[in-house]
Amino acid sequence: MNDFDDGLDDVAEDQLRDELSHKMRTAGAVKAYRTAISICDDPKATAAAKASAVNSLFRAGGFFAPQDPDASAVKQLSEMTADELRAASRKAKADLEALDRRGAGDSLFD
Repeated sequence: MNDFDDGLDDVAEDQLRDELSHKMRTAGAVKAYRTAISICDDPKATAAAKASAVNSLFRAGGFFAPQDPDASAVKQLSEMTADELRAASRKAKADLEALDRRGAGDSLFD
């Protein structure tokens, strides 16, 4: 087990969900990106594995996102429910903490 696994039984469900989500969006995303790139670069990888990796990279990069500007419109804060506002606040705080940890403007991929 690692430090993250210690004491999970005592963590509230919403707090655990937020922490897991943050780990997946940060460390998990970097690991997935590096793995997909290595599959694409591996001459021994099957065509199916490479196609799956390419698909994942394009999807994560937003290339399969709807092209209709209205389809991707962000809800205004005044239009959100209390639960949606709480979720948006948690996400914004997690994003800010991630930026603070790596230094604003620094890229994970440099």
